[in-house]
Amino acid sequence: QLPGLLTMNLMGSGIWGSGFAIVDARKKKLLKRLAATPMSRADYLASFLLAQLVLLVLEVGTILIFGVLAFGVPVRGSLVTVTVVCAVGSLAFGGLGLLAAARPRTIEGASGIMNFIMLPMWVLSGVFFSASRFPEVIQPLIRALPLTALVDALRAIMLEGAGLVAVSGQLTVLSAWLV
Repeated sequence: QLPGLLTMNLMGSGIWGSGFAIVDARKKKLLKRLAATPMSRADYLASFLLAQLVLLVLEVGTILIFGVLAFGVPVRGSLVTVTVVCAVGSLAFGGLGLLAAARPRTIEGASGIMNFIMLPMWVLSGVFFSASRFPEVIQPLIRALPLTALVDALRAIMLEGAGLVAVSGQLTVLSAWLV
């Protein structure tokens, strides 16, 4: 499933890309050195967001082109809609990565926190098997996960041709995680 592959890559690169880099910089005492420069903290964090968006274009573009050309995967919805949903999802996962990197002093500690964040989404989100097979009592929790929202939105866009209005619920969930 191409939407599942895309979402797993976006989650991994978002959480690990920003979280690991910040903890690594903290461990090497680069954050203290950067604080002494004229660069603001907002600019430093914005650099991670910009890098993430650049990688988003390369990552999503490569996987989509390969999936369409090699396997004939349909993309029935607008590429603009795919791009918007992927960007919001990528930024939401980047925010989770920043949150995971906020306190740990070691890469091992950050790795544990990041895996703790990602593991429930891997199991529950519907990437590997249907989320509807879980008990009804935890379905609201599953629907509130950012990976579930992203994979559901991309499946609707790519396989059913849904537009932004049709995936507004999923975009709301992703935006809430972004905030």
